[in-house]
Amino acid sequence: MEDIILLGFGGHAKSVIDTIEKQNKYQIVGFTDKSRDKVYKKYQTIGTDDDLEKIFQKGVKNAFITIGYLGDSAIRKQLFYRLKEIGYHIPVIVDDTAVIATDARIGEGTYVGKNAVINSDASVGKMCIVNTGAIVEHDCVVGDFSHVAVGAVVCGMSKVGAETLIGANATVIQCMDVGNQSKVGAGAIVLKQVPDNTTVSGVWKGSKQQRGDGSE
Repeated sequence: MEDIILLGFGGHAKSVIDTIEKQNKYQIVGFTDKSRDKVYKKYQTIGTDDDLEKIFQKGVKNAFITIGYLGDSAIRKQLFYRLKEIGYHIPVIVDDTAVIATDARIGEGTYVGKNAVINSDASVGKMCIVNTGAIVEHDCVVGDFSHVAVGAVVCGMSKVGAETLIGANATVIQCMDVGNQSKVGAGAIVLKQVPDNTTVSGVWKGSKQQRGDGSE
C-alpha cells in the first residue's frame, strides 16, 4: 500500500478514514492539523500544514484533504493548490457502497460517500464532496470545490456551479442551474435557476429570498 497523509481532523475525516481502511489501497501515516495532540483510532497528528513539504520529502507522495466544507470552500481550495505546488498526488476516494456509472467523470481530490449515486454521463469536478446518500443524476455537472450534502438530490441535466453548497436533503429539479458560490439550504427545493452568489431556502421559485450580498 502507498502512504497517504490526511489534512485536517474532524467528522468528515472519520468518514474518509473508514473508506480508506476498507479498500486497503493507502496506508494512512497520520494527520496535519493546527492541534498537535489529536488522535483517532491509531492515527495521530504528525505536524501542521506548514510541515507538508517536509512530509513529502520524507517519501509520502499522496495526500487527501479531510476538512469538511464548513460553509465555505476557501480553506479546501487553498490547501488543494498548496498540495499541487508541492507535488502531491491527490486521489479520488469513493466509498465501496457508492454507485458510480461507468461513464461518469470525477475530478481529483473528490470524496464520494456511503450509498451516494453519480449516474450516467454526470461530471463532478475536482475537490468536491458528494456526501452520504446524495444523488447526482444523469447528465449533471457539479463544479469544482462544491459540496452535495447528505441526502441531497440533483436531478438530471442540472448544473451546480463551482464552490457551491447543495444542503442536506435539498432537491434541485431537472434542468436547473445553480450558480457559482451559491448555497441551497437544507431541505430546499429549487424550481427556478439560482444566480451566482445567492443563498436560497424553502421552495425557490425565483421570488424574493436572501442573496449573497444580504439583499432581499
